[in-house]
Formats: sequence, structure tokens, C-alpha cells
Amino acid sequence: MAVFLAHAKSVADELIDEWVEVLSAAWHTAVVPGRDDYLKRSRALGGWNTWVRDVPLAEDWGGDPLFFTIVVPVMHFDNPTIGSATQALVRGFLAAGKPAYAWNTETREYAEIVDVVETASDSWQDAGMLVFNT
Repeated sequence: MAVFLAHAKSVADELIDEWVEVLSAAWHTAVVPGRDDYLKRSRALGGWNTWVRDVPLAEDWGGDPLFFTIVVPVMHFDNPTIGSATQALVRGFLAAGKPAYAWNTETREYAEIVDVVETASDSWQDAGMLVFNT
């Protein structure tokens, strides 16, 4: 099983690769960025909407989960907003009983995500706000 890295679509490939390296060392396991999983599996699943719903529940051919947790990179823990796809992914992991974490990319600290609330924004890039275990 691996960690699913739920980065924003706009993040540069080089930065995603750096985050994967850092997180793999910290978690002592494979870290799969959303970019890579999307390219590998989304077409067979029927596209973006189906893929977003599948990730939290995805299994390998043996029936084992592909991902045991989701990590969302954030710049700060002060009301961080996320896009609609990341919101759906986090909610899916939580609904499946899997842990979800925000990762401050600067301080390298983690916060456990317990919920996502809707924002009043019309932008798909600011659809939800992470709620942490305090």
C-alpha cells in the first residue's frame, strides 16, 4: 500500500517529484502523486469524475487497497483551501475510514484532517477548507 499525494494540478512536476522523495523517506513507503495515478488509471476508469471517486477505494488485483492514506500539501494550517477534486478525494478517504493528513511543505509538519467544509467561493480551486483535529 502507498500514500496518495493529493497535490494541486498546477504544481510543477519538479516540485511534485521533490515532495514524493521527501514524503517517501518520511513515511518509509511508496508515495504516489495524483498526477501519476491519474495518468496510469483514469482512462480505463472512464475519466476524471470516476477516477476521483475510485482513488480512496482502489484495490490491486489481489484485493488489497492501493492507498492507505492521503496527504495534502499546504502552505499553512490556517484555514487552507483546496480544489474540488482534492475535496472529493479527502472526503472519500475519510468516508472509507482511512486517515487524511495535511502536510506543511515549508515546516514539514503534519495535521490530521477530520473534515472538509464548503467555501462560498465559485472557484473550483477554492471549493473546500480543511478542518483539523485539534
